[in-house]
Amino acid sequence: MQVPVHPMIVHFPMALTFILPILVLVFAYMIKTNKMNHSSWLIIIGLQLAVVATGYISLETGENEEDLVARVLDKDLIHEHEEAAEIFVGSTVIALVLSIGVFFIRNEFQFAIKLAIAVIGLISCYLAYQTGLLGGELVYKHGAASAYEEKTQGDINGILPTPGMNTSESPMPVEENESLKTDENDYGNSDEEVEYSDEFKQED
Repeated sequence: MQVPVHPMIVHFPMALTFILPILVLVFAYMIKTNKMNHSSWLIIIGLQLAVVATGYISLETGENEEDLVARVLDKDLIHEHEEAAEIFVGSTVIALVLSIGVFFIRNEFQFAIKLAIAVIGLISCYLAYQTGLLGGELVYKHGAASAYEEKTQGDINGILPTPGMNTSESPMPVEENESLKTDENDYGNSDEEVEYSDEFKQED
């Protein structure tokens, strides 16, 4: 069975998206109260960049596999999932731009913008959930995984063996119990046994 790349990538942006809003709030509070230095915000920027990068890769791998899945699914279902994914990745790009911008603005405005980034992160969580839900329905409800299953020769020809069908290579049917028939050359046939018993009686 061919293993698609798309399902192996999508878990990374999904997982990071649900973690980031909490981290943004923690870092924003710690920096505001001077328990962390300002440069520690670069960690948030790096995580936001990772979400955008893995989200974009997920989009690309999904588009690469779209033609194969479209053989077994309606394209409208695929495009619905694709559009939801594009909106989700777009929201993470907005969060990344704001995360970079807030690093360079004056301190008195930073905390409010960081709260806005956390809100956008929560919206991204909802969009990620919707995207994952549609993707799950494609696989488990509509059977998208069947596009990657290997077909047997019988499935390809549209012919499956039936209980009454002779599946042997020989074109002639094999009679039942043919193996039980007595061969003329078999050792110990009935005539030889009778002849042997008569000779034995004469000797006695």
